[in-house]
Formats: sequence, structure tokens, C-alpha cells
Amino acid sequence: PPGSFSPPPPPQETEAAPLFAVVPSRPFFPRGFLWDDGFHSLVVGEWDGPLADDIAAHWLGLMHEDGWIPREQILGAEAAARVPAEFLPQRRLHANPPTLVLRLQRLLDRLPDGGGGE
Repeated sequence: PPGSFSPPPPPQETEAAPLFAVVPSRPFFPRGFLWDDGFHSLVVGEWDGPLADDIAAHWLGLMHEDGWIPREQILGAEAAARVPAEFLPQRRLHANPPTLVLRLQRLLDRLPDGGGGE
């Protein structure tokens, strides 16, 4: 009925997958952050465009069928042991701005027609 609220589904584990990410302090943050990598790709892309594209492709490869990308990637038991327990589950209602779009926009801006397609 209108105005009703149903609780979100419980967090679920996803399959392990490789991730190429830019993490400035891996010992302190042993995981990749979608939001951060979107911003980092702007700097990395100025230095090495194909490298930034590879990072974005890894994140896009983690996209679920419904378009959701978990915002943090905690890969392996060693990394999980260093992450506070409340951050281990990924909840679909917890999202970040779609910063990977910044990299895609930068690529479109560099096309001869400005990405307009005409």
C-alpha cells in the first residue's frame, strides 16, 4: 500500500573477485572503496589513462545484475581481519555517489566531438 515501508533485504555475501584499485594506505584501509577510486581515477588518468581505465573496468566488473556495485571490496581473510565488523556486510541501501562517471565523462570530453556522437 502507498506509504508503507518494507525493510531492506539482509546483507549477503558476494563471490570473491579480483580488484585493481588505488588505495593510498593499504595497511590502514585494506580494502578498495568505489567512491575513492572514482576520484583517484581523475588523477591517475592524467598520468596514465589506460591504467585509470583498467581500475574503472575492475569496479564495473563487480556490478550485479541489477546494477548495484558494493561500495567497499574487502578481499581475503587478512583484509577482513583488519576491517571493523560493522563494515564487513555490504548493504544495498548504503551507497556512494557514482564517481566512476567522472572518469567516463573525462573520456567523453576528450573525444573529437565532445562525446556528442554527431
